[in-house]
Amino acid sequence: MSRWHNQRRHWLQGQGEWPLALSIDPPTEAKVLADWAHFDGWLAQWRDVSRGGEGVVRYEARTWSRVGEQRIPCAWQFAAPAAVAGTLRQLARWSVAKQRFDALAAWQADAAWQAELSRHFDLLADLDDTDFGCLCRVVEWLWQHPASGLYPRQLGISGIDSKWIESRRGVVSAWVGALQGCGSSGDFHSVTGLRAAPDRLRMRLLDPALRAALAGLADIEAPVDELVELALPVRQVLIVENLVTGLACEELPGTLVFMQRGYAVDALARLPWVASLPVFYWGDIDTHGFAILSRLRMHLPQAQSLLMDETTLLEFKQLWGREEKPHAATAFSHLTDAEQDLYRALREGEYKQVRLEQERIAWDFAWRRIVSNLAP
Repeated sequence: MSRWHNQRRHWLQGQGEWPLALSIDPPTEAKVLADWAHFDGWLAQWRDVSRGGEGVVRYEARTWSRVGEQRIPCAWQFAAPAAVAGTLRQLARWSVAKQRFDALAAWQADAAWQAELSRHFDLLADLDDTDFGCLCRVVEWLWQHPASGLYPRQLGISGIDSKWIESRRGVVSAWVGALQGCGSSGDFHSVTGLRAAPDRLRMRLLDPALRAALAGLADIEAPVDELVELALPVRQVLIVENLVTGLACEELPGTLVFMQRGYAVDALARLPWVASLPVFYWGDIDTHGFAILSRLRMHLPQAQSLLMDETTLLEFKQLWGREEKPHAATAFSHLTDAEQDLYRALREGEYKQVRLEQERIAWDFAWRRIVSNLAP
């Protein structure tokens, strides 16, 4: 069975040497003498294989000094992949996979395309006809329209919708990339030429005067490109990692808060009016929190951290959690010395795998610290 799993993708491509002979390791004379009943049963099993299997069992004569001459199975030989599949009761799956592979391989005589197809044996063998037909139509359309700039909803392909494409985006991207000769490089949208949903930012205006300039709007979510020209008398920006923390922020003159960005903080650098403002970041005290902070400073070097220091960590020791998968980097070039020291301690030192989530810090304590650090 292991040979089947390891080699079937190559067999789809017509590779392998046939007939395939699998050696059989017969027992020694000593083992036969030690348990003749077991040996007799082993021979009977191979006789059954000879009668009912797809492969051919090859025998050799062995002459042992105490047992005498015995006819021993020494190799199991298969004429073609279908014979292996039949023996393993996989013939129906093999036949479907091979038929579909051959049909798709004919789209383009390219070794990389065939190699990519062969990686998806289970999909080729098991996907129902309706789904497989949809997959073929989508891949073929995207291959022939490499820069459509359409949303998935706009594709005029019968039987598919945005949810269907989302559920198959891995194989769609892989197959379209192979057909285009770009392999797996690039994300789904760059490979397929489909338009991605716009990146959106969510922010809250903490100043009544700022809200008044937007007819009272306080909690705003909009595409990044639509916020580029925003003209508000903002004096400072607070960025928090979690949505609920941003929603809890109280009134603060001249301030707006961005929330729930995670590692995607680089989108904020696309707002030119943010680049000239004081920026403050409050994230979890764990290795990923500092990784996000370093990433933010790559784009907004003026960013200052809040509540991400050893004093805060120790103040709430009773609320520590465990960081199951610390960040792999040993250091970050955009952290201060104190931040880098704490990062190392969290990753491999005194506080290894400790995690203090920002939501666990008492709100009255946190908000006082924020107010005292941000300009009035």
